[in-house]
Amino acid sequence: MARRGRASLYIRLSKAADDTNVSLDGMLTDVRAVLQREGLDEVALHVDDGLSGGFRDRPEFLSWLDDARSGRCDVLATYYTDRLTREGLNVAASLLDVVEGKDPASGRPAHRPVRLLDAKGLDSRDGDAFRFRFVIQAEVGRAERERMRDRNRSRTRRLRRAGRWPGGTTPHGYKAVDNPDGPGKVLDIEPAEAAAIREAADAVLAGDNATLVARRLNHAGVKPRRAKEWTRVVLVRVLTGDAVLGRISVNGRPLRDEEGDILAPYPAVLTVAQVASLRAVLAPKEGTAQRGGRRPARLLSGLLSCHSCGSVLQVARRSPRSRSGAEVVYRCPSRGNGGGCERPVTVAALTIEGHVEARYLAAVGSLPMYRETVRVTGVEDLAAVDAEIRETLADMATNATADTFARLQRLQAQRAELAELEPERRTELVATGRSMAEHWAESMTDDRRALLADALEELVLLPGVRGRRGFDPDRLLWRWADEGDAAE
Repeated sequence: MARRGRASLYIRLSKAADDTNVSLDGMLTDVRAVLQREGLDEVALHVDDGLSGGFRDRPEFLSWLDDARSGRCDVLATYYTDRLTREGLNVAASLLDVVEGKDPASGRPAHRPVRLLDAKGLDSRDGDAFRFRFVIQAEVGRAERERMRDRNRSRTRRLRRAGRWPGGTTPHGYKAVDNPDGPGKVLDIEPAEAAAIREAADAVLAGDNATLVARRLNHAGVKPRRAKEWTRVVLVRVLTGDAVLGRISVNGRPLRDEEGDILAPYPAVLTVAQVASLRAVLAPKEGTAQRGGRRPARLLSGLLSCHSCGSVLQVARRSPRSRSGAEVVYRCPSRGNGGGCERPVTVAALTIEGHVEARYLAAVGSLPMYRETVRVTGVEDLAAVDAEIRETLADMATNATADTFARLQRLQAQRAELAELEPERRTELVATGRSMAEHWAESMTDDRRALLADALEELVLLPGVRGRRGFDPDRLLWRWADEGDAAE
């Protein structure tokens, strides 16, 4: 009795596949009917769900081809060969190499040939007729993909010009809602995300490092739209992009009305003045590297000093006295660095940090928390000229005429004049609605340490009493920033 052929099945579901289109169950039913008619046994099933046929590195597609190369199957079966690829001849040739058992580099035999079948009647046993039909179907699939892309691009342009959201991932700070003035969707403010953007913008304009602000967003559990976590690059892209201004782009340029003014069909998260200032602050500075916003090692890093020599205490690990492991301490570094200190001090980090935190919150924890907000005015004209310059540079990339170059020179001269005008910056303290204790509980170590640095003028550690357990509050000389002398 002859051995039955072994078939490996492959199905690709497009993003639009559903019960009313082409479903997985429907395609499997048709392919398995072919296997039954041909007397073939199913040995493997590979499904790529929601992956474009325009790319050949689909994981299940590659595994399906490997079944043929490794000899796991004799037959490659699929629903319809034009769903195998949307790249046309490029991939059709590589598929034929697999079917014919050839090495794609040399054309020499590399493995046993296999049979290719689909549920629409294509069969590699049909010789030249199969090859002609297979190649034509591959090219038809490629052409259809190009038509679909053109239709989608045209649809997106029409919707954007109409002020409607065309779909896809919404910008950070926004959500898609039903259009109150007609069909389709529009963008509206997502309150929590917009508040996070505004706080981040205020922090950067107030002088905080962008990397620090990005870590702060990650600590707060705020998620970016298109990245796993916030980084400096992701944050700068959000804060300096046109989306936070409520603007939309068509062919990479902001949409304008008939008079040439930039349209903003959606509510803005930040003002034009804020974004213009952020672009200036966050622009790469020539000849300088971007700093990473180094994390402090501990809560009191750089704040504690030695009573005897005045050195800033450093974080270190003390040799363990038990099996519980090494203990983190603050200690005077003078002797270790070759200096002199009559009575160097050391204290357990967790112990003194707990004491400082408790004392600080006892004094200020019930007070309201304010954050610094920077109001910038007088840069709107500069922002408009910057937008004109970006568009002119884009024109020059495709149509570098004398008129375009002259326009760029005129705009650059105008920008130079506007840049000489100092923008007005006004700092305000805005209540957050939280207490200092609530803010402290939600803050990361960087920000807690910054609060202590602003509040305290001096923290001096005195020697401890040998044999005494626990932290003695009298060891710490504590002076608030608004006091003249040490409180203790």
